Amino acid sequence: MARAEKSKSAPTDTANILAAPSALEGGEKIENFAEDETSEIYMEAEALYAPVQRAYENKQDQSDRIAEYWNIFNCKPDSNQSYTGNSQCYVPAVRDCINARAKRALKQLFPTRHKHVDAVGDDPEIPYTALALIEHDIRATRLKEIVRSSLVAGDVTGQWNLYIDWSKSYRRITELVKRNPALETVEGEEVSLVDPNDEEEATEESDVVEEGPEVVDFATEDLAVVPPTCNDIEKADAVSLRLRMSKAKVKQMVEQGVFITQPNQTADDLWKELETDTQAGSGGAASNKVPPRARVEDAGIKTEGTYKYLLCYEVTAKLSFPSEETGKPVKRLAYIYFGSSNQILGIVKAPQWGGKRPVISAPVERVSGSFFGTSKIEAVKFMQWNLNDYWNMGQDAAMYSLLPIWAADPLKNPNWATMVMGLAAVWPIAPDDIKPIMAPQLYKEALQLCDAIKRQIWESMDTNEMMMGKMPQGRKNNALIGGVQQEQMTNIMDHAERYEESILTPLAERLFEYERQFRTTALLVEVRGEIGVKAKMTQVNPSQFDQRYQFVWAGTSIIAGQQLQQQRIAGMNVLRGIPPQQLNRRRLDVSPILESFVEQLYGPEMATKILIDERNMFTVPAEVENEMMHNNLPVAVHEADDDQQHLVSHMSGARLTGDPTGRFRAHIAAHTMAMQTKQQMQMAQQQPQPGAPGVPGGPPGAGTVGTPRMGAQVAGPRPGVQNPPGLPGPDQGMGPPRG
Repeated sequence: MARAEKSKSAPTDTANILAAPSALEGGEKIENFAEDETSEIYMEAEALYAPVQRAYENKQDQSDRIAEYWNIFNCKPDSNQSYTGNSQCYVPAVRDCINARAKRALKQLFPTRHKHVDAVGDDPEIPYTALALIEHDIRATRLKEIVRSSLVAGDVTGQWNLYIDWSKSYRRITELVKRNPALETVEGEEVSLVDPNDEEEATEESDVVEEGPEVVDFATEDLAVVPPTCNDIEKADAVSLRLRMSKAKVKQMVEQGVFITQPNQTADDLWKELETDTQAGSGGAASNKVPPRARVEDAGIKTEGTYKYLLCYEVTAKLSFPSEETGKPVKRLAYIYFGSSNQILGIVKAPQWGGKRPVISAPVERVSGSFFGTSKIEAVKFMQWNLNDYWNMGQDAAMYSLLPIWAADPLKNPNWATMVMGLAAVWPIAPDDIKPIMAPQLYKEALQLCDAIKRQIWESMDTNEMMMGKMPQGRKNNALIGGVQQEQMTNIMDHAERYEESILTPLAERLFEYERQFRTTALLVEVRGEIGVKAKMTQVNPSQFDQRYQFVWAGTSIIAGQQLQQQRIAGMNVLRGIPPQQLNRRRLDVSPILESFVEQLYGPEMATKILIDERNMFTVPAEVENEMMHNNLPVAVHEADDDQQHLVSHMSGARLTGDPTGRFRAHIAAHTMAMQTKQQMQMAQQQPQPGAPGVPGGPPGAGTVGTPRMGAQVAGPRPGVQNPPGLPGPDQGMGPPRG
């Protein structure tokens, strides 16, 4: 949760004092309602421990199944393997399906850089600053990596989970600065006389505030919802999350006032007390199966001696707090921290203005009447286990079939035990008294059976051969490949759209709410304006967020727009061919189509150089340009500039300054080229203009090569030579008929 810190200094000037006063340095100390054990709030919170603990006990079967699912994904053999032979292989069929789904869904969700969210405000203008702030948070939190692991965990466990928090820390930095040296210091004063004609280098230390949102994906086994039949997490009675805190984290929680201690009790004493309660089994909060430790061990890292933690429950529920205006009890969201069954570490009001829980959780496949979903592995786990058994049986059969067995008569050859297969071996036995025995080649049947099981696993998990990097069998043509790609795109698009609606769109809304409430210092972010306007860095102050925006994740919509580019271009050609008298007093403007096409095809960086908005370019007097070039600032040549006047002024400025950097020479050359271009345009206007394709009146062969006719539609390439009637098409070979 976003928690307050103790008072250190006065609030910053740029921060809005009315915005989250408890989150600022000079804000109020956090109020903890766990200090009074006789209050109604404490007793109401204490009654939540029993149903929360019961909810975790009811989830034990789910936790056991999830452990099996992770073993399947990590290709770890367990007790579900029936065949115990020499071969111990594990075929990663399920793992390949999950990784293929995650990679393609991630590409749908993050198609381009710097463009992930769309927003609509209370005015017609696009809120570029708010969008830039959200894009900054997406990059700062490394959300793409988190979404990748969340997609994988969703397919394995059946649930997508994210936790949103706000963090704030200080970092001491050292800078190298230039300043005037001190000549004489006034005794008893902090000021000194300096030499304005000299400079020296010195180091200065300062504190830098680092604050921003944190997005963490957590294990489904650590989440409990009361009641478990609630489909909306905001409507649940209580939502609990297991937290594993180190000793340093417990001290930080005590210093912030989130955890309470008894009089004359330190954070170390509280740690020892909670450790004793856990060992005695009074709370039941300890668990032998720790999902984070299991994930680390799956990566091949041991945790013995380095993973000592305090396990507590963070429960979010609505408690009856007294109203500040009337004093009557009002239901408000609260954070309750249970250290054991007989100790509540803290009860604090939720600091978020939105009053929403910090947990965003949704099932991958919704089950009616249940908050949690079903894993994608549940339907194919038995096939995966059988696949491993058959594969290992085939490997053992292949090994036996490659090593022949020799049968010898022990009466005629008493030394038969010495007959060991070796290079250039000589056996003391008659050739007629020995014969080879070949084991049957059963591995061929095993491979066919494994291939059939693997294809069924692919089909059950909404994947196909092309997603696995394999071309489909049989004859292939453009229609077949296009159909397979379309079916593949449908499954992944549906998967990505559900993740957008359930996780990413609420996350974007939550990020903006946290930024508006908890940020206390100005932030320098990159703001991208309309097409043709170059990106720039803008300083965003915390107090400027006084409007309400609705954010929508735009990943799948961008991909869908890219697929419709050809249809849009064809539609633009149709619009261009409509006569003006048929528009019914409407004016045709194709510039928005061009802007969307150029930005999505070439990216926002190159789009600013391809489509240049003349509204953002203005002519500058020659004297001002001279001053700008003298200060090494870039100066562009405008079409409306008086080139001759500018050339005279720039030549004079170059002689005056000597042009040490060459900026005057380059700018003079640009003006000379602009003059030549204008003269060529004037000469071209005096000549007759050639006709364009699709426009009557032009001479034969005139027009620009490659320009489509007005009203043309997108079509496939035509063959170079017209075939005679009855000849098979280019996609029909001379092979057997297709089935």
